[in-house]
Amino acid sequence: MPIIETGHAKNVANFEDFISFITSYGATYNPTKTAIKLANLNTLLTTAKADLLNVTTKTVAFNNATNARVI
Repeated sequence: MPIIETGHAKNVANFEDFISFITSYGATYNPTKTAIKLANLNTLLTTAKADLLNVTTKTVAFNNATNARVI
């Protein structure tokens, strides 16, 4: 049975793959909409990675506090 990865971490990884794909186009990738320009996408990726790390860190702290209360 194959393992299917889902969730925010997989979405961020897929977004990173997408950015590397469009980076390979070079100057050919030149959208008119500023929100999907390469620089903005890279900024969004950096923000997504930081937010994912923040959530992971806070989840671990929450789980540790919950486990301490159970014990």
